[in-house]
Amino acid sequence: MAQWWEALSVFQQVMFTVASAATIVMIIFLILMMFGASEFGGDVDDPSDVDLNADGINDEPLSAFSGFRVLTLRGALAFLAIGGWTAYGFYTVVGPWLSILFGIVAGAVAAFLLALAFRATLKLENEGNLDYHNAIGKIGTVYIKVPKSRKGSGKVTLTMQERFIEADAVTEDLLDLTTGTAVDILDVVNETTLIVTKKASPEPESKI
Repeated sequence: MAQWWEALSVFQQVMFTVASAATIVMIIFLILMMFGASEFGGDVDDPSDVDLNADGINDEPLSAFSGFRVLTLRGALAFLAIGGWTAYGFYTVVGPWLSILFGIVAGAVAAFLLALAFRATLKLENEGNLDYHNAIGKIGTVYIKVPKSRKGSGKVTLTMQERFIEADAVTEDLLDLTTGTAVDILDVVNETTLIVTKKASPEPESKI
């Protein structure tokens, strides 16, 4: 074992260490998920996200595209594991620079496919377990801009059925609802799309 390790280049040793560590952590998380200790798919950076279905091994995305979350803890682990093994394997064939490039591409593809898979899984789970009519009358927060006059849909977050969820939303307001705006949930369309309106500001108390 020692002879094999010493025969590796420094680059191979680094890639092997990174890939092995990321793979081991991913396996541990998957085992925890199988035993119900984690869902390997939620977000808990915001304390309001923590509930019976939250998981402690993921984080809020550094970037999101129309609600599609790629740069999360699970995405980083997939990137490091797949990218590390790819760079390690290609080193002896193409050298360090091309193997790094191949590793970055393979890791990015792995992170993207993982995000796509979990997005589909969570969508099916939400649609199967949540009754969006229970959101009517609640207050939410715009996560991705909701275009005015139903000219498109955005995303809002809210707590419903003791879960912190993200849902599609449209508005009949004459102004766009920007990220961070508090909204009232008025109704539901298409079973999973909410109709929202900007929450009215409380009227100031009159001074006598």
